[in-house]
Amino acid sequence: MKGLVTLLVLVAISVGVFSLGHFRRGVDGKALLNVAEEVPLTVDVASPQQGEITRLVQAPGDVEAVLEVEISSEIVSKITEMPVEEGDAVGEGDLLCRLDDKHLLADIESGEARIAQLSAAVVQAEADLEKADRDLERQKRLSESNATSSLELRDHQTIKKKAKALLEMREHELTQAEAFLKRLREDLKKTVITAPIRGVVSRLNAKQGEVVVTGTMNNPGTVIMSISDLSKMQVRARVDEVDVPLVRPAQKSRVYLQADPDKPVPARVVRVASKGIKALGRDIVTFEALLEVLSDDARIKPGMTANVEIEVARRDDAIKIPVEAVVHRMRKDLPPEIVEAFDARQAELDLSERVRQAQYIKVVYVMSEDVAGVRLIDSGIADTRQVEIRDGITMDDVVIIGPYRSLDQLADGKKVTLPEEETPEAGDATGGEESNDEQLAGDESSEEPVDPEAEKETVAASSSP
Repeated sequence: MKGLVTLLVLVAISVGVFSLGHFRRGVDGKALLNVAEEVPLTVDVASPQQGEITRLVQAPGDVEAVLEVEISSEIVSKITEMPVEEGDAVGEGDLLCRLDDKHLLADIESGEARIAQLSAAVVQAEADLEKADRDLERQKRLSESNATSSLELRDHQTIKKKAKALLEMREHELTQAEAFLKRLREDLKKTVITAPIRGVVSRLNAKQGEVVVTGTMNNPGTVIMSISDLSKMQVRARVDEVDVPLVRPAQKSRVYLQADPDKPVPARVVRVASKGIKALGRDIVTFEALLEVLSDDARIKPGMTANVEIEVARRDDAIKIPVEAVVHRMRKDLPPEIVEAFDARQAELDLSERVRQAQYIKVVYVMSEDVAGVRLIDSGIADTRQVEIRDGITMDDVVIIGPYRSLDQLADGKKVTLPEEETPEAGDATGGEESNDEQLAGDESSEEPVDPEAEKETVAASSSP
């Protein structure tokens, strides 16, 4: 019963407000109660454009030479001569440094003596084998005439075997000594380190007088210097896992050096790694992409930090609008025809009703006279400022691009208006005020003088009952 009374009171109030809004005075005809009209939203608009649009993938990277060689020593020795300095240009075969070779020369001399000694031992062993062979043949002849015992014959056979084995041992020792001498001579050649390529000494780690060591399992060894061929440069970029499916070899790219970001350098993608890398302590996975720099610009130096832009998609004649115009709305906030059209496009996707209801739909609002209308769009590629529209917008439409507070409140059929400075009348506002002031001044100057006596009679007449 109480709810029914409340409902009747509300109906009575509504009828009263409606009646007051239409009840008019008999003299001036104005309504006793004016109900406030809808306040239009102030919006910014833009017209679609037709032209080129490019989708870019951005990634940080480091500049390096395509061909870079680290110079290390293959023997343990001291640097006795280093005629180059960091930044010097070297040619293939030029002397980079010379190592101490005194101990190697001594070892070579000792090895040569060892070979001579073993060569003599081989000659001696050959002579012993030859004598043992003669003695054995003599014993065989004596044995045929029963002039010697079988025991002596077997002893001479053993002596021959021993002489033959000794000869083979001496020959193997000689071969071993010759191989050792050959290795010493190869090590002697390694004391003179020359440039394997033509380039520039990009890094110098050792100095004359320092001892360099060879690499082992636990010690990487001494890197004396690095030589880089600066005629061909490349960038090793780290592409985010979200963008890496779009990156392909031979795609056009641009390199922006941190030292001079206003002048990009052309490049192209050479290859993309098939396995991602996760930095220590971070959950971000990146893929290494190698880009060849297509320029011999002297500004590009190994070790520089750069940002790359890779062109992954391109449209030469696309209809495009500012990215601010594209908004996302939930299904319940859109007209039924928009939702039906969206579902028709998504018919091939097998989605549950719960997921379908939670979907956001990508739409654009267009301005027609003073009303906003919603359009379902099919967007294509996008760059940082514009997005391609494949369906839903024509070149004659005027799309609403902002401001954000207005876009957030926009709905289909909502009244909108442009800022005053964008309306044609706003440009003449100042001139109109000056004209009104001049007109008022003219009216004041054209008034006739008022007679004081006549004014008193007028006042008295108006005040009488």
